[in-house]
Amino acid sequence: MPTRWYRERKNEHYYKKAKRQGYRARSAYKLLQIQKKYDIMSPGDVVIDLGAAPGGWSQVAAERAKEVVAVDLDRMQPIDNVTFLQGDMTEDETLEQIRRHVDEADVVISDMSPELTGNYTMDQARSVWLADNALQVARELLRPNGNFVCKVFMGEDYEEFRDEVRQAFNMVKPFTPEASRKSSSEIYLVAKQFTGVQ
Repeated sequence: MPTRWYRERKNEHYYKKAKRQGYRARSAYKLLQIQKKYDIMSPGDVVIDLGAAPGGWSQVAAERAKEVVAVDLDRMQPIDNVTFLQGDMTEDETLEQIRRHVDEADVVISDMSPELTGNYTMDQARSVWLADNALQVARELLRPNGNFVCKVFMGEDYEEFRDEVRQAFNMVKPFTPEASRKSSSEIYLVAKQFTGVQ
């Protein structure tokens, strides 16, 4: 079992690495590790990044794709090759806002997380709710055979949500990037080959 000292060193390592390499957040390495293992983005892709601020995932996506549309409740500083939309992904108007910029996407990625209350049952349920909102965006906007990645907290609603994702994609794998904090209950569902099932 890693010691607290080791965990803090690892967290500090990714934080410092992000600063050194010009990424806005250490979370950029989570997406880099997902990309390395599952190859979810390709040159020429249109990517929608949900819960994008401060922009670490958008930076990674912009390095690998043709176009990125980033969405968040909070404002985000501009990034080359990224269109930023400020909006709430749980509201229909935000989906319409995205549609005004792109008709279809090749990849939908979501690092959305609820504001933590300290009540794990509530926080986990809200994380699944946000992930489900991301899945609805994927169902609405992904091209056939498109890919989807979303963060969700482990807990009683996790398996039901995973099964829902499986209904819409040919391959679904849970993945915990090395860059995730060991103390975190987050997991990423990596889903490939969208079948078009609504």
